[in-house]
Amino acid sequence: MEINKTATDVKIAAFGESDIMLIFKAIGADVFAVPDSTSTDAAGARLKQLVSEGYGIIFMTETVAARLDTMIKYYSNQIVPSIVVIPGLGKRNNYAVNQLRTAIIKAVGADVMAEKKDEEKSNKKEQE
Repeated sequence: MEINKTATDVKIAAFGESDIMLIFKAIGADVFAVPDSTSTDAAGARLKQLVSEGYGIIFMTETVAARLDTMIKYYSNQIVPSIVVIPGLGKRNNYAVNQLRTAIIKAVGADVMAEKKDEEKSNKKEQE
């Protein structure tokens, strides 16, 4: 598998609720809207299709990602694709934040996000 590609060689997809997909269309990503009524099986099939079509970067809203957690974990162990979970405009479920935290722990070996929260609590207590 060749991984020496330039940024212009990488296909980018955005996959999620239509209200946030326009942002990605503006930057030239291929957009795949997922209506709320879409079943988990259909969303999973779409993700597999995007991977098989060679998309190297896939932006996905957290509401869709939460339903496809097992698949995302599988792909996270692969070189390609890179799945980036983003918050949507609707209800938040912290899936994107938790994915970011996991990636940071994997890269750095520590939960720096939690340390910052602990430090903020400590500073508040000192100020009181």
